[in-house]
Amino acid sequence: MSKKMPIAALVVVVASLFAADLARAATITSFRYHRDSLINATLTLHRRDANTGRILNTDSWRAGSGTVQDACNKADPAHGDNVGGWLPTGFYDITRHVHNYPGSSVQGRVWQLQNHACSDGTVRTELFIHTEETSSGGQSCEQFCWDGPNDYYSQGCIKVARAGAAPTDIAEANNHWDAWDGRHGAFTAVDRLYVFT
Repeated sequence: MSKKMPIAALVVVVASLFAADLARAATITSFRYHRDSLINATLTLHRRDANTGRILNTDSWRAGSGTVQDACNKADPAHGDNVGGWLPTGFYDITRHVHNYPGSSVQGRVWQLQNHACSDGTVRTELFIHTEETSSGGQSCEQFCWDGPNDYYSQGCIKVARAGAAPTDIAEANNHWDAWDGRHGAFTAVDRLYVFT
């Protein structure tokens, strides 16, 4: 009898872990971006039941994308951008989420998106949901610093605020993702952002 008790306890622990994994797998965490304005649009993150579609949790933040409303625009020298157009409409896969992205134009907490073609076939690359912060999550006002509403402009990515009362918008989005989905590093989450007109 004493040999069966540890096995029974192990079965209970394994079953509990399996149930927790099933609960997480039974939900889908996705972003929605309503492209109303270059610097005053809405990014929403929600978690829904994968079986019923019922929304379980949701939160929204002000966001911006691009420097001009032409999603195929390749340059906007006035803003120093390589791609000035806002994000094209449609579905995007999320291919990575990290807290310390070390890019030359984008750093810190990011969700990287798949490449996406705009209406004329121009393929948009290096697309992210991000803010203005350093790879360590701080501020360096030479380049990676949230200065105000003009920071909602982007090189075609989606940007949320780094400033304001704690937790900041990027921190809230990151905390929700960690609690609702939890994936970090490189992965493929199919159709996890939809950009509306």
